[in-house]
Amino acid sequence: MPKVVLSGYFGFGNAGDEAILAATVAALRRVVPAVEITVLSGNPAETAAAYGVAAVERGNLSAVRQALRQADLLVSGGGSLLQDVTSNRSIPYYLGIVALAKVYGKKVMLYGNGVGPVRGRLNRLLVRCLGNLVDQITVRDAGSAAVLAELGVTRPPIEVTADAVFTLAPAGREAAEAVLARAGVPAGRPRLGISVRPWQRLEGYKAALARAAELFAAAEGVEVVFLPMQHPGDLEVSREVAALMRRPAWVVAERCAVPTVMALYGAMDLVLGMRLHALIFAALQGVPHLGVVYDPKVASFLQIAGQPVAGTVEDLDPERAAAALTRVWREHEATRAHLLEVSTALAQRAWRNAELAAALLRGEGRA
Repeated sequence: MPKVVLSGYFGFGNAGDEAILAATVAALRRVVPAVEITVLSGNPAETAAAYGVAAVERGNLSAVRQALRQADLLVSGGGSLLQDVTSNRSIPYYLGIVALAKVYGKKVMLYGNGVGPVRGRLNRLLVRCLGNLVDQITVRDAGSAAVLAELGVTRPPIEVTADAVFTLAPAGREAAEAVLARAGVPAGRPRLGISVRPWQRLEGYKAALARAAELFAAAEGVEVVFLPMQHPGDLEVSREVAALMRRPAWVVAERCAVPTVMALYGAMDLVLGMRLHALIFAALQGVPHLGVVYDPKVASFLQIAGQPVAGTVEDLDPERAAAALTRVWREHEATRAHLLEVSTALAQRAWRNAELAAALLRGEGRA
């Protein structure tokens, strides 16, 4: 049976990265039914139980080495693994796993990755050297392909596909409504869903976001619902922003499985998000959305989806953001149809990630 090791930011309770893992596992099982999957995880017991896979502690070098020795293919990604904005440790860690796999003579695929920014000299060198050693690269946007080209990655095939999550189905609407009811969110009224995250040491965006939400909600008669993507960080900042509002807002504190988190975003009428996968969850269910940009990946996806930027985390203007919300709200139905069409196309491209992984397992591509 073919054996695959998955490396990514898994096992840390981030709904976006867990969605990537769920989508990748399901897609690989669909294209290679007999595949055996081992995940490098921050919480191996939880990962194994949630996805029906083998899992090892990602920081346990002995366990990682054993998993790689037994594997036929290392799949690294997706997500923004190759960047040094959130941490200088990400690139050395993920490419260290890649290097170890190549030492053992294994095939390696960078799977639906978002790449960049890569600013550090050592990190740029690592991406160039290790990137040119892998067997296949797929990236989720053209900007990531451009970053790899600028860094000098030229040897493996590089294909622009889409985020793996576009192949994943949400839970039914009833699951979302049950969670919203437990959080006290009134039924039968339009909803603005908000995804907010802590970012570096910035504080001003919180008051600006609160003001924009209350201006829009007052004008259009909508309920404001905060939907944290990662606990506890997103939950804490969601409560901070909600407390700054001068009208009621709801915070969904319940931790949910990925399909239910996706369904929660589908139960919104409009989404204003910082987290990339909050926007992706909205898009694949046809929910109009705007982004608050803290990282180039957010702006890149908004461009793909044809949705507007509400502002940046450094200089979010509440009046302009509220006006942008109003414009999208008034084009709601046309936007929904557009997003469903875009998402269908992105899903087709996202399946390409798994198809290329299957080709490597069949012995195609370089070793």
